[in-house]
Amino acid sequence: MLNASYNFKAEIEVPQGGAEGMINTNGGRFGGYGLYLLKGKPVFTWNLLDLKRERWEGPEALSPGKHTLEFDFKYDGLGFATLAFNSVSGIGRSGTGALKVDGKVVATQKMEHTVPIILQFDETFDVGADTGTPVDDRDYQVPFRFTGKLNKLTLSIDRPQLTPDDVRRLKEAEARAADQR
Repeated sequence: MLNASYNFKAEIEVPQGGAEGMINTNGGRFGGYGLYLLKGKPVFTWNLLDLKRERWEGPEALSPGKHTLEFDFKYDGLGFATLAFNSVSGIGRSGTGALKVDGKVVATQKMEHTVPIILQFDETFDVGADTGTPVDDRDYQVPFRFTGKLNKLTLSIDRPQLTPDDVRRLKEAEARAADQR
């Protein structure tokens, strides 16, 4: 998910009386993301290494019944491939996220920076609960089990591909940097 565009899609059922809890998380207090229901409202939170938290939240609690939640992120950078040219220009760049409920965008915003290299290695990838630390202590405490029904969770990743023009520019920049040494 780092330095790439991606899409989370969760097919859930909300019981009478509502639901809350973690649908999917990776990481926690010191970096990572979470897709969850908080007091019935869909939320996607990115914890940017405990320096900043970016948050997308639906305006209202979900009604009982079946729903599809999506978080769609479009990355603005060239990705990890720039490292092959001694350039960090493709990592940690900005992107735009959109939170959707049943196909309708309910929150959208741009992240100026993303996590560039690695998520917390001492945290967990969880579905239906959070067994590590919270991505936002203000929202919930672990294990924050999902009280609805999670029918399906799909994560799609679209890694950037360098174009021939990108490769040419990166090689030229690498050569200029070598000449300045």
